[in-house]
Parts: sequence; structure tokens; C-alpha cells
Amino acid sequence: MKRTFNLLSSLALSALLLCAGGMARAADAEQTFTLQPGWNAIYVELEPNQADIEDVFAGLPVASVWRWIPTNGGPEFITDPAESLQNIDGWFAWFPEPKPEAFLSNLFKISGNTAYLVKLEGSASRQLTITGKPRLKPIAWQPNSFTLTGLPVSRSNPPSFSEYFSASTAHQSQPMYTLGSNGQWTLVTSPGSTNIESGRAYWIYTKGNSRYQGRMRVVLDQGETLEYSAALTEVRIVLRNQSDLPGSFELQRLGAGDLPLSYLVVDPESGEKGWPALQQALTVDVEAGGESFVTLAIRRRDFSSDRMEQIIQVSNELGDRVLLFAGGNRMQPTTAPRALANVLANAKQSLAVESYAGLWVGDISIDAVSEAQSGGTTPTPVGRPFAQRFLFHVDASGKVRLLKDVIQMWEEGVSVPSAQDPNLDEVSVPGRYVLLTDKSLLSLYTGAVNRGGASVGVRYSTVAYDFDGDQLELGGAFGPGNQLSGNIVVESDLPTNPFLHKYHPDHDNLDEQFLNPRVEAYQVVRNVQLVFTDQDPTGVTPPGWGSTVLGGEYHESITGLHKNAIFTSGVFRLHRVSAVPVLNM
Repeated sequence: MKRTFNLLSSLALSALLLCAGGMARAADAEQTFTLQPGWNAIYVELEPNQADIEDVFAGLPVASVWRWIPTNGGPEFITDPAESLQNIDGWFAWFPEPKPEAFLSNLFKISGNTAYLVKLEGSASRQLTITGKPRLKPIAWQPNSFTLTGLPVSRSNPPSFSEYFSASTAHQSQPMYTLGSNGQWTLVTSPGSTNIESGRAYWIYTKGNSRYQGRMRVVLDQGETLEYSAALTEVRIVLRNQSDLPGSFELQRLGAGDLPLSYLVVDPESGEKGWPALQQALTVDVEAGGESFVTLAIRRRDFSSDRMEQIIQVSNELGDRVLLFAGGNRMQPTTAPRALANVLANAKQSLAVESYAGLWVGDISIDAVSEAQSGGTTPTPVGRPFAQRFLFHVDASGKVRLLKDVIQMWEEGVSVPSAQDPNLDEVSVPGRYVLLTDKSLLSLYTGAVNRGGASVGVRYSTVAYDFDGDQLELGGAFGPGNQLSGNIVVESDLPTNPFLHKYHPDHDNLDEQFLNPRVEAYQVVRNVQLVFTDQDPTGVTPPGWGSTVLGGEYHESITGLHKNAIFTSGVFRLHRVSAVPVLNM
């Protein structure tokens, strides 16, 4: 059984994404199997774009497809499929119509990183091609039993079984079986001279527990892909050399995909950071038993279409190989999911997307303050800049609100019984994140993250300012070339007013008898202005600049704190941490 693995990179119209449509540059991978008459053990590396099993095997004379899903560990012995698998717990099967056994089918989808047994009818070999995207999922070895799996190895230069498992004591000298077309499993008697075939599935015995994934281990800080969501600009890849020899890993772009990516370079002496563009290939040296970190960042400002994708191959000189999917959107959807139907139904509503919608968090660095005692209006440099944290929310229409405290929570989706199998549920309305400034709504949602075994929300807050209420609308527009301005009013009775002291008779806003209200604390007004610039004011332009990172100049005047107004100035940089376009819903 021969297999080839090619990459497809093509231009296609993307689906309507919430309320925005446009061109997308999609990167799909293609895995091809040559199925021989009789039994075939294949290992699907990709998540198919069309996962329905009848679509995957359409047009092929397939008698049956089988998947092993262990319930209580793996098997202690191997059963030849020629002897029938139907009555063995753990085997799920699909029989195509109009075969009489079709009503027994309980396998309906093809999944990536999964092994299957395929029985082909007839006397001629056939080609099976699966198109999809890779997802990084580790092999789940069954302890003290067999696992049916393929191995992530090179197509052109694969290692032998002995070479691949040379760093795993749980697999050395353990039995491994390969399937013949006659439906019988055959022991691999010469693991030192038998090369592993990419895309082929084997029964492999594991002695004890193991998390071994090969001499090259690739780990992502989060998720199974390099999917750059609205608030995500950087993803770190951990490359581990599990062998006893120094080696090098190569990250290589596959196909014609040209997703704008940069990688982090840090000067070991000065600590200065740089972000050169990721070219066609990048080689990283890793010591024996060591690890190296590669941080890849997306440059949305360089996108040539609304969505761009890329397949990245990570390999070493020993024959190990892993595929990673990378992708991101230039403009993020900003319409709340519940409002989608109304948006699409209203033909007059614009489909333009406000790309800056969401929650922005950042620091304002004050580096100059006027000399109030002399009535000066020009800020003079300070000895050491000081930072103030600001929170902004931009809605779908571009309206900007200053926030003091916001909590990100999760709204559960809705599931309904599957039309194919009523015993299984499928998602009809997906879950989504929400942003809450009204704490009375917290009980309606669940936490956004798991911490210490409990589901909790993610809180963003600041003590840099205060005002009455939980949000303050600002004037102007958000984004490069625009300005924001507004007045932060600290009323005389606001608990954080610096002149208000509960236990001081002259500053408690009460008369001499402590009975009747009387204004004694001064009102303080902070007039703030943010001027967004096209270039990073700090001089270091990060990869997310212009899309998920913005900045510029900051100016402020403070009245009521001193007899003369106080003027400050500095620079600011904001990061988008959420693309949710609405508050409290």
C-alpha cells in the first residue's frame, strides 16, 4: 500500500463569517492512500474538510471501514479482521448502502490522527485522497497493552522501528504488528531493518505508561493549531530533542501559502528583541535532551486577503515529521452571534466590519509633568516614567467606552440530538465569550477558564482612575490617525476623591454637627486625550502593530487637584485581549 502526501494551496471564496465576507487564501493539505484489494490499515493525519464517512469513501468499492475505540484500555492480544470484528467490544464500523449490514453501522465520521481498517472489494488497487488540515494531537498510548496508531515520520526518509523508539524504554523490544491484505496481522520480526511507513497503522505494545511522541517532540503553548484569534498575535512552539545526540529542527512552509509570519529573536547580551520575517525555512539547533523555543507572530497589517493560512512542516534529520496548521483573519467579526440572523435579514445593514471592536488593555507611560506651583502649562520630563493601566471597549459601530472593571465569562452553547444518531448530540448554537461590567449578570454565565479545579471568569481592572458608574463614553474615533478624548470626573462624594476623608471634620462633606451634607471635598476633573499614531511610539514595532496592538501619544490636564491646572504627557500602547463587540449580553 503506497501513500503520498501533497499540499494544496489555492485561492477560494471564504464562507460568510458572521457579518463579513471576502476573499481568503486557504491552505489545505492532501493525504493520498493507495488501497489494495482486501484489508488496509491506514492512519489519517488530517482533519478532513468533509468528515462524513460516506463522503470520504465516495466512489470507492469499500466493503467496510473499522475504528478501534478502547473503553477500558487497549487489547492484550490482536484479532485478525479476517476473523470478524463485529462481536468484539471497542470496534466501530461503517457498512455502505445498500449492503445488508448497513443498518449495523455505528461509525459516521472520519477523524484526524486516527487509525482505520479499510476492506476494499474487487481485484484492483484504488486511490483514496483526503483533504483537510492537520491538528497537533499526541498519541495516547494504552499502558501494558496494544495501541492501534500510525507514527509521524517522513515520507521520503523514514526511520526504522528501532530507530524511532530508541529513546523510549516503554517500546523497546516490544511486539509490533503490521496488517496484510489477507486480513492477518504479522509480527515485525526485524524492527532494526524495517522502516515505518507514513500513513500506515500498526498495533504497537506499550510496557507501562508512556507519553513518547518520537525523538522530536513538538508542543504548543495552547491549542492544537497556530490559529491566531482576534486577541492573539504570538504563539510559542516548544521543540524538544528527545534523542541522545545534538540535532536540528527545520520549520518549513509547505505549498504556496504566504501567511505573513515573523519569529522572535532575542539578543543574549542586550536582551533586545527583533522580529524578522519567517522565510521559506528556519533551522533551529537543539542540544541532546534539550529544548528550544520558537515564537511565531502574525503580521495582519501585511495581509493580502481577509483570511490567510499556511501549513508548516517541522522535521529533523532523523526522519521525524510533524505538520502544523497556521491561520488568521485580518478583520475580526464583531456582531454578537445571537444577532446574526437579524443582521443577515436586514439587507440595508452594511457588511463592513469595524476591525478594532473588542476589549483593549494597555499602559499609559507618563514621562512629563508640568510644574504646577509656578503655573506652568508645558510638561517637563520626569526622573522616571510611571505607568497607568487603561481599559477601553470598542463596539461594532466604533463607539468607545472607558472601563474600570470587566470580567470575561462563557455562555454555554446549545446541543441537540444528532440527525444521524439520536444517541449523540451535536452543536446547534456554539458557545461564546461575553464581557460583563454589570456584576449582577455573573450568575447567568460560567467561567471562562479553569483554575484550581473551578470554573472562573477572567477579570481585567485598574486603579488608575475612577468615575461614577461602570463605563464612560469617550469622544472621537479609535485607531491609527484618530483621537480619543473625554473627561474623567471625580465628584466630591466619590469614595476615591483624594480630598474626601470620612474621619476628618473638614473633609467629610458634613456640617459642624455632622448632620447635614455640605460639599467640602473638591471636584477633580481629568481631561484625557489619546492621539493614535501610525508608528509605534516606543520605536519597536511588534508583529501585531496596527491590528491587535495600537499606540500613540497621551496628553492630560487635571483641574481641582491644585489651584493651577496640572498637565501631563506620555505615550501609550494598547493590546486587544478580546474581540467581543458588546458588553453585558
